[in-house]
Amino acid sequence: MYVPIAITIMIALVAIGILGMVGFGIKNIIQGKQEVFKLAVYIVPAIIFAISYLILGAVTDAAILTMLITMAILAVMLVLTGIRTTFKF
Repeated sequence: MYVPIAITIMIALVAIGILGMVGFGIKNIIQGKQEVFKLAVYIVPAIIFAISYLILGAVTDAAILTMLITMAILAVMLVLTGIRTTFKF
C-alpha cells in the first residue's frame, strides 16, 4: 500500500528537481551568466535517447544504447583531452 505512494513521491521530487534545473538554466542564459554551448552539452543524451528510441522502438533498449553511446563519447573525449594536455595544443 505504501510502495505506490513512495514511488509517486519519488517521481514527483525528481520532476521538481528537473524543472528547477531547467528553469534556473534558462534564467542563467537570459542573464548572461552561462554560455548556451555549455548548457547544450546536457541535451546530447536526450537527443541520443530520442534517436535510439525512434530506431529501436523500446524504451529500455534505447536507454541502454544511450548509456553505451554516452560512455563511448566520454572515453573518446577523455583520450582527446589527455592528448591535448600532453602535447599542449
